[in-house]
Amino acid sequence: MKGLVKNEPVIVLADEDLSHIDFYQQVLSENGFWLRSVATPQKLNTILEQHPVNILVLNMDFHFADGESLQQEIRKIRQIPTCTDTRILLTTNQFSAEQKQLAYRTGASDYLVYPIAPDELFLKMGMHLIAGARKGIPSALSRSFNVLAETNMSLYPLLATAASCAQMLKKTSLSNKQAVYVDSLHRAMKRATVLSDNLQDFEELSTQFLTLENTPFDLDQLLESLRDYLLGEAESREVELLFNVPLDVPRSLVGDPDRMRRILLNLISEAILIGEGCPIVLSINADNLSEHSVTLRVSIQENIAEHDEPSDHLEELAERTMMAMSEVDESIHLLIASYLIDSMGGCVLIDDEESTTGIHFSLDMQVSSVASDKSFAVPVDLRELRILVVDDNPSSIAVHSAIITSLGFDCEAVSSVDEAFSAIKEGHLDLEGEPFDLVLLDWHMPGKKGYHLLDKLQADMPKDKIPLVIVISAFDKAHIEKEKGKGKINGYLHKPISASVMFDTIMDVMGQNLPKTHRRVLDAQNRLSGVSVNGAGRRILVVDDMPINQQIAQEILISNDFQVDIAQTGKEAVMKVCPAPELYDAILMDLEMPEMNGLEATRIIRETADSEHLPILAVTAHTMERDRQRCSDAGMNDHVAKPIEAESLLQKLAVHLGLAVTTTDLLVSEAEDEEDEYDYVDTEEGIKRVMGNDTLYFKLLSDFVHQARVQENMLYQHIESGQLKQAAEHAHTIAGSAGNLSVIALRKSAKQLQNVLMALGDHDAALSQFKRDVDNAIKEIGQILLKRGGTANDPKRQGEATQNNTGTMDNSEANAFLNRMMHFKNQVMAQDLMAIDTYYQLLVDYCDVAPKLKPIGDKLINLEYTEAMVALNAYLDEEMNGKPQVEMVGGANDKR
Repeated sequence: MKGLVKNEPVIVLADEDLSHIDFYQQVLSENGFWLRSVATPQKLNTILEQHPVNILVLNMDFHFADGESLQQEIRKIRQIPTCTDTRILLTTNQFSAEQKQLAYRTGASDYLVYPIAPDELFLKMGMHLIAGARKGIPSALSRSFNVLAETNMSLYPLLATAASCAQMLKKTSLSNKQAVYVDSLHRAMKRATVLSDNLQDFEELSTQFLTLENTPFDLDQLLESLRDYLLGEAESREVELLFNVPLDVPRSLVGDPDRMRRILLNLISEAILIGEGCPIVLSINADNLSEHSVTLRVSIQENIAEHDEPSDHLEELAERTMMAMSEVDESIHLLIASYLIDSMGGCVLIDDEESTTGIHFSLDMQVSSVASDKSFAVPVDLRELRILVVDDNPSSIAVHSAIITSLGFDCEAVSSVDEAFSAIKEGHLDLEGEPFDLVLLDWHMPGKKGYHLLDKLQADMPKDKIPLVIVISAFDKAHIEKEKGKGKINGYLHKPISASVMFDTIMDVMGQNLPKTHRRVLDAQNRLSGVSVNGAGRRILVVDDMPINQQIAQEILISNDFQVDIAQTGKEAVMKVCPAPELYDAILMDLEMPEMNGLEATRIIRETADSEHLPILAVTAHTMERDRQRCSDAGMNDHVAKPIEAESLLQKLAVHLGLAVTTTDLLVSEAEDEEDEYDYVDTEEGIKRVMGNDTLYFKLLSDFVHQARVQENMLYQHIESGQLKQAAEHAHTIAGSAGNLSVIALRKSAKQLQNVLMALGDHDAALSQFKRDVDNAIKEIGQILLKRGGTANDPKRQGEATQNNTGTMDNSEANAFLNRMMHFKNQVMAQDLMAIDTYYQLLVDYCDVAPKLKPIGDKLINLEYTEAMVALNAYLDEEMNGKPQVEMVGGANDKR
């Protein structure tokens, strides 16, 4: 180093503290550096104008003559011809996160805090001299970079357009194979845009025009988008990714989320390339946490468990990252990541412990003053549940067990299928015979796989002893469904898993499927409680814009001797109530409606009717304390949660109307036939919501198919036109209807999409999940209606089936049916994607012929239009031969 820089570089020290000047003179001058020290602004300007300066060491408390801000003074220095390429290092006597951010915002290359060790000072000077020398790029290389930058500028809009087209294609009806191809294409295009962003950052850093954003963001959403970017690359190289972000790390932060995502993307991409297939663990921990700031300590390692074997795959990568800013590295990933860390006020850390080899860096971030609504609180009566983690990777066990334990659950872990089955069967690991309530099962392990455990549980254990199972896998859900056989899976987690997603999934599975050993279930075992109220003709106004909600509320109320009136909007409710409020005994008021919402309507009604004489109950999915307060402030008496539970609704009406509640315990027969289990639709729970009226439930279920498609199409149209708030309203409508009919998974994804759209955030992942759930839920509803039509247990339906079979259907009905079939045929011939929707609507409207239409639908679902056409022609030939007396309109006799 000495020979390289002796008598050549010029270092200027601007500091009023003589002890600092003496220290620099002693360390640098004796080692061959040319150091000029100044204590006044006049002398500083003189020296800067005389010589080309390599490094300017400037104390942040230095008093300039003009008394302007530090940023303005540095801008003036940059305008001096001899200082255009000067590396400016700012020094201070006391560390401050805000001051460090200010230093880098002014364009400084480094931030130093006294006291400084001599070795550290010498290393810093050498590093910045080499980094500054890189600015003297030969003209040929400079021209090459300009060509590369121009090429990137031309390619970027093309990449963005291609990525957008792939995203739009994902919204259309696709076969499973096509969906996989399009998803892979979309991920590849997103990765290509990251490379283009790197080049753009490289250009901005080289010209010192890099501008950092300072915007609120959610850390969990950033990790989810990071997962989407890395998934394809990790799968192609068979690398397992893990996110280790404890729940005590603040989620609501302020900074530049795009640049932070790019840092992580670049470093993890490099780790995947050189890791030789080893698992990669991203760990983020919080240091120096205060109300307004936090230091994020970020690590990218190959293992974190104490008994993991030490690995040195990332040792070279850590060294290259440390030196990326001072030495030429062949990877633009490391160069950009290092510069961005430096520009954001962070630093790459050195860790001497061999067991923690990897990349370590820290970033100082602001904590957002707007706290996230996300809460990781587990209900008290669920905290005692036991969870078993089954995974062969010690790091994965360590990450998942830490999250589970922090949530208040009891957690045990095993590393193989055989050990898992023994633990479940014995049911006592340190807790005296307590069974496991939930299993987190890694699907792809050496030797026996996850499905082997499912098969063994089904074959060798009583059904009521089998715990809930959440599968953890890098494979998609469709792949797992093909392998699982007869085993039941209650939930899915796709690697890498954030703590937030794991919490949501566990809470969803636990909430929908409480273990049979849980006290809530044991208290009601073999017993079903029914609630009834004698409404005695009292008149209830139901205010809701969704027909399904109206019908459910109407069924509950009429079956309990209430009279019911319907209003579609808040405005209509006002017009009905205000002229004569004495006509109604109570109002059930939805909150979110067009024209006038429920809160506004309630305020107007309260001008003519007080809360004592006309109770108004809010019907809403928003049940947090602040939502209840909004309802109370508007003049509402109480609220009923959506999806509507008959028991809760009747009990609250009884309280406000002074009615008696009758509770009846009904024994459940042990010999009762087992209900069919579906992934999306809980028919048993749905029938309970309509007071056991299964005929009404299945009618509402069939209506839902068409209504959901209409709302879905409108949602897409609003998203395409950039009207995200309006699109969120359609997602809310679908979520509400799905919840009332117990289409649980669709309700969850629609609600998640609604929240993302309302926040105006990145909605790609939520929209993709929503699209899959809509298609799968409607397909499952078709199967349910198909089976219901086949059983023909309804006498009226049996009669209709007999008519169909004997060929004596009324001619007008037959013609209408065949005309619709010809329209369906034309869609299939044109390979119109809407043919699938037509097929489902035919299942709904003509349940009796559903078994004959099923072969056609099976082909359409896989977009095999030619085979579907053959099956459809065969069906039409059979219909025509069986009904010669019926004339088919619209070309029905055309047997192409």
